[in-house]
Amino acid sequence: MKKIFLILVLLTTSSYGALIPVPINSGEVKIIYPCSILDQLPKESEESLEVIFFETEGNKLTELGLNYRYRKKSNLEDDVTLKFRPSRDQMVMVEEDIYSELSSSSHGELKCEADVIYDKTKPKFVSTCSFKSSGSNLTKEHDAFLKMVQLTPPALSNLREVKVSAFRWKLKTPDSFFKKRPTIEVWRFRQECILEVSTKFEGMEKAVPTLRMLKALIPFAPSLIQGNKTSQVLQTKVR
Repeated sequence: MKKIFLILVLLTTSSYGALIPVPINSGEVKIIYPCSILDQLPKESEESLEVIFFETEGNKLTELGLNYRYRKKSNLEDDVTLKFRPSRDQMVMVEEDIYSELSSSSHGELKCEADVIYDKTKPKFVSTCSFKSSGSNLTKEHDAFLKMVQLTPPALSNLREVKVSAFRWKLKTPDSFFKKRPTIEVWRFRQECILEVSTKFEGMEKAVPTLRMLKALIPFAPSLIQGNKTSQVLQTKVR
C-alpha cells in the first residue's frame, strides 16, 4: 500500500452551512471477552482481514479523536476509513451542508452512530462519525469529512503503521431480536489479543435492551477492560 500524503486546509464555518448536532438514532453494542473463550462460542462464516492503522508519533490523531484505517478482506475487497470519536460526553457537531452532501455520496459511506460499550454498572455511550470508501487512497470526500466535523489534523504523512491480524464470524443464535446477527471479531497484534462481540440496533430506545440480550447469549464473564479496541491497539487512553 503506497503512502498517502494529504494536505488539509482549515475551512471557515461561514463557507458552508451552520453547525448542527449530528442526528444519531442507531448504533452498535460491544462487549469484550477473553480470547480464551473463542473455541467455546458457536460461530460460522469465518472471514480473515488485514487491518492497518496509521498514526503520528505521539498519537496526535487519536488525541483529536481521529482514527485512520485501511482494511483488506479475505475476498480482496479493501477500504479506507476516517473515523471521528470525540470525548465520551461530547456531542458530535457537523457542518450541515457537508453532512447532507456526504450522506448522499455515491463514492463512499458516511455513518454516524452510537457505540454502546458494556459496563457492569452502566453502559457507556459514545457518538461517532466515519466515512469509508473502497480502495486504499483517501479521497476528496475524506477531506470533506474532516471539514464536516471541524477537524484540522496534522498532514497525514510519515505515519507509523500498526498492523492487526483480524478474524470474524457470525455468532450462531436462533433469536430474531437483533437487527443483524451478532459478530465475533478477534484482533491479534504484537503479543496481544482482543475478542469483541457486537451487534447493531435501530432506535436509541433499543440500545440497552440489545446490549443485555447480547450479554445473555454468552455464558462467560466479560473482560475487566472494556472500551474502544482501536485505542488499545494504538496504546492510548480509551475514548
